[in-house]
Amino acid sequence: MIVKNRIIRSALIYGSIAAAICIIVAMLQYYGLHKSPFGRYKAPAFGINIIFIVVAVWTYRANNGGILTFTEGFSVGFMTNLFAALLTALFFYIFVQFIDSQWGNNQSIMLWVNENIAGIEKIKDAHIKNFGLKEYNDLLKQAKEVPSAGFVFLDELGKKQICIIAVTVISIIFRRHTFTVS
Repeated sequence: MIVKNRIIRSALIYGSIAAAICIIVAMLQYYGLHKSPFGRYKAPAFGINIIFIVVAVWTYRANNGGILTFTEGFSVGFMTNLFAALLTALFFYIFVQFIDSQWGNNQSIMLWVNENIAGIEKIKDAHIKNFGLKEYNDLLKQAKEVPSAGFVFLDELGKKQICIIAVTVISIIFRRHTFTVS
């Protein structure tokens, strides 16, 4: 299948590369560092997506004769981020649903839950002081709920959309127009 639309082709290429690297980093975190690839350890994935958004927009502009409108830049960046997030989320769903649940007893999810509980326990005194004991207990109860593979999918897909801020800034920086003076 040959994709003729240059925006989609560029986004597919760089989004797929970004997703592959995000997945590799997540698996290194999980198997190498014994940290959950979800939650707060997702920070490297944001950086990876932003790097490949920059590369995708810059490459698109370079292949377009140095001309890039804001709309083209935003489209390339948005689609690159969307493809990367969608592929990563799909991998995480499959990993949690079929792989980790079979061999690891949902260890990746339980690491995430335990990390959330530990984070909440660190702020116990301040939270109780500011919001009260009942709210703290409600927050702790929420943190103890074990998320499903579907939740992991939606969490990954949703949180990566914060990169749209970077897409906007990158599109503004890289836009170039040519004009003639009559």
